[in-house]
Amino acid sequence: MKELIREAVQRLIVENKGNWSDSLSERYFDEPLVNFASGDDPLFEDFKQIIGPWHRTPREAFEAAYGEGSWRGGTVISWVMPWSKGLRDSNRICKERPSLEWTQAYFLSSKMLQKQVRTSLLAELAEYGHRGVAPADADWFSIVDSPSGKSSTWSERHAGYVAGLGTFGLNDAFISEKGMAVVLNSVVIDAVLPSDSRAAASHQANCLFYATGGCGACIARCPVNAISRSTGHDKNICMMFGYGPESNQLAAERGVQGPAGCALCQVGVPCESRNPSHSLKQHTTP
Repeated sequence: MKELIREAVQRLIVENKGNWSDSLSERYFDEPLVNFASGDDPLFEDFKQIIGPWHRTPREAFEAAYGEGSWRGGTVISWVMPWSKGLRDSNRICKERPSLEWTQAYFLSSKMLQKQVRTSLLAELAEYGHRGVAPADADWFSIVDSPSGKSSTWSERHAGYVAGLGTFGLNDAFISEKGMAVVLNSVVIDAVLPSDSRAAASHQANCLFYATGGCGACIARCPVNAISRSTGHDKNICMMFGYGPESNQLAAERGVQGPAGCALCQVGVPCESRNPSHSLKQHTTP
């Protein structure tokens, strides 16, 4: 079943007609990485303290769709959608605002492609008798204000961490085996499948800044100084720049229903398209 799901997610992304940029002459997003986590992993309950009490567990997400007591165990399917080389190249040369192609890709991924993949995957799994829910598409999903900035009632990045797809960086972005220039997605299903292991030693293990105290390349890439060595990532400054009124105006000028996004700190850095912690392990191995 896991291999069937992996093949389905890959097909739904790679063969999606909307996942193509004429100006880049290639896809916006390449083949995904797909992992699985137990829906009853204790980390999901821990997120109510780490993120906030508003963050839902897989059980809560499932029972919101199918009724109290409907959960009998299940699995969170999480996947990473890596940016294509052309898309990364287009954004890497930018210093103040994202590339036109990235704005188009952001709109595509946030408004269309991601939901299509989630919806289609759940429909295919229903044919095998499995029920599921996409938390990001649920009517209870929302962005909330927290003491540290904007948060959400379901975090795709945290689901990816539980599934062993990667860890977090100084800029709060997710560093996977395909690097940081990625988009994450997930669904919750009632099939109990074997979980993938979390190989990382900590939730920040893939970030060179936390591993060595050096790097910090993402700091220089941020056009509004929203990242620092001492305080990390300022969500409020970041959100206003990437998703505020000026960003929406830029998107409109580019013929896209905003915002324009940003993600400049996710390219032009050692973790752009790889997990840099592997080089540390190789260096320290006798």
